[in-house]
Amino acid sequence: MESQFVNDVSKDLQAYGKTLSVYGRLRLIGGVSRILGLLIMGIIAALMSVIILTFGAVAAINALSYCMPVWAAALVMAGVFLLIILIVVLLRKQLFINPFVRVMSSVFFEDDRRLMEEERLKKEVEND
Repeated sequence: MESQFVNDVSKDLQAYGKTLSVYGRLRLIGGVSRILGLLIMGIIAALMSVIILTFGAVAAINALSYCMPVWAAALVMAGVFLLIILIVVLLRKQLFINPFVRVMSSVFFEDDRRLMEEERLKKEVEND
């Protein structure tokens, strides 16, 4: 009788372990795919920004060439781009690192936060 019970518990534990491993793999795949999707979206947004800035610079050089030589207009736009690069380098933590860490933590710890919130609400209901 006891060996049957031990066998049943062993089978249940093995099934539970397999279920946990499948759940872990699915959660990892979901998190990685969301992060890769966000990364691809960021790369596309950066490329689109570069394209817009390039066309804008050409238009600005063309507009400035009516009142100054083309080489001077190009130098003005180079100065503007250097200023933009300097601002991005100085604010890289606020612009890139903090949002990326926030997104990664929300992707991987979203379920844990939700479960903790549900447990907290259950305790509040039980205490009332």
